[in-house]
Amino acid sequence: MPEVARPLLDRAWRDTLPGGRKTAHLLAAGLRRRILNGDLEVGHRLPPETELSVALDVSRETLREALRILESQSLIEMRRGRGGGPVVRRPDLVATGRYVALLLQVRGATLADLREVRAILEPPAAQRFAETCGEEGLDYLTTLHEAERAAAGDPLTFATASAVFDQGVVELSGNRCLGVIAGVLREIYKAQVYAALITPGAASATATRRIIAAHHDFLKAARRRDGPRARRACTDHLDRTHRLVTAGRRGRRPIDITPWWRAQFDDHPRHTSGTPPGHAGDGTAADTPDRFSASSPARPSDRTPGRISGRANRHASGVAPGRAAAAVASEIRTRIADGSLGAGARLPRVADLTAEFGVSRPTLREGLRILETEQLLGLRAGERDGATIRHPSPMVAAQLAGTVLESRHVTLADFSRTLRTIEPLLMRSAAATLDPAVLATLHTLESELAQHIADTPRFVQTWRRAVFEILTGLRNPALAVVAEMLQWVRGGTEIAVAADAADLPWVTATNRKAQTMFAELVGALAERDGERAETVWAECLTVHSSFIEPSDLGRRLVVDLVE
Repeated sequence: MPEVARPLLDRAWRDTLPGGRKTAHLLAAGLRRRILNGDLEVGHRLPPETELSVALDVSRETLREALRILESQSLIEMRRGRGGGPVVRRPDLVATGRYVALLLQVRGATLADLREVRAILEPPAAQRFAETCGEEGLDYLTTLHEAERAAAGDPLTFATASAVFDQGVVELSGNRCLGVIAGVLREIYKAQVYAALITPGAASATATRRIIAAHHDFLKAARRRDGPRARRACTDHLDRTHRLVTAGRRGRRPIDITPWWRAQFDDHPRHTSGTPPGHAGDGTAADTPDRFSASSPARPSDRTPGRISGRANRHASGVAPGRAAAAVASEIRTRIADGSLGAGARLPRVADLTAEFGVSRPTLREGLRILETEQLLGLRAGERDGATIRHPSPMVAAQLAGTVLESRHVTLADFSRTLRTIEPLLMRSAAATLDPAVLATLHTLESELAQHIADTPRFVQTWRRAVFEILTGLRNPALAVVAEMLQWVRGGTEIAVAADAADLPWVTATNRKAQTMFAELVGALAERDGERAETVWAECLTVHSSFIEPSDLGRRLVVDLVE
């Protein structure tokens, strides 16, 4: 049984948090900070509700709302049965990646969009790994490569093993923030590889050998500490993978995550290699031998819009309730992704759903609760009709990713280096698609920056608004989600950065230089000059990083700075 975590917060917890918010939200924020700071350890069980409500001087209804907020952020897990209750957990990339994958499919992201994001994130990380890695890191990747080879005959396991290798390269490149952002998108990468490998007529064996060969070339370059060659090997791998998943068709084909999700609950037995040595399992079917398919779903054209129809032809008898509940959640999530369930649609009533999925009422409710914590369902006590479908949003995706960043003790210096890696390329992309109305807004903000050069807090606030205007206009949905994640952290740390810089004598001169460079950026954007926009923004971020990265502020954790 998990150990009970005590103490939590004293009765003065309200006095230490911002005002103007609901009590439940304040309480959730206080507990969230304790979890992310490590004061409440992973695996520890919180005290019973009755005891907690007395200790924190809140009603049980308020406490339950706070716990639901924490559960939706993957910070606690509500365990059922004797000895259950809220248990502290570490936010992981799987749930966040699944949410982002659903968001991008609903938004119509394409394989070309995905390729563009990978080209921004992965080659620089590959080069840095090769130039800085030690023997331990090389041994780890070699182990992952061997696991990938062993999985060559199984598309589902191979797609996972290949993605684990790619993720290992980014995470071992030395930047935790970049590792989280790449990891959030990893669910989509492996889903597209899997879908390509199972496509009838596809040369799966040849494609698998090419991916393995590309990773082998990368390891050879890394062992020689040859950064540029490692970068080329990574780019070659991305090109090969893109050709595989597009299968000779145009890259503007939309991504499709649904075959991957359904495969994870397939009844058909197959070989599994388990978790690659040294890697924490990601919870996919490749790590678990049992299988369950919630249903054999009807084709979208056979369904009533916004409803689930058709009877499940597989049942959950003999399957663990938790596994069956996850399968139910996965099937409904899949139907949101493929458009069968639109925003605002209602699910059938509980009795109809239990008949379709062949599960008990408690198991079904647990599956629906999973979706509720992911903010994909609206459940209201006492409603006679079914739950209401909610579509995913970039804001929720950014908050989930931000929570993972905080839990992994990302520093502000890490975040600054990630900005310097990613944002110049985002500016290049923005130059090609910027809306004229956004450009007019940027000219106004340019003038405001000039007015606030001596007022660092106002300057930082205006600067953030200007960057937000540019990046929210990106046409590539995958790039837009990455930009939203970066903005979530930038906005959260804004107050701390401005306060730390306000009294430094040379900051006014730095602000003046930054304002001049921002004016150059606006000019490049107005002329649709992507190359110049990228160069100017890279120089501008270098100016900012010289203040943050070598300082005490740069060594502070994002979780301690976010407001």
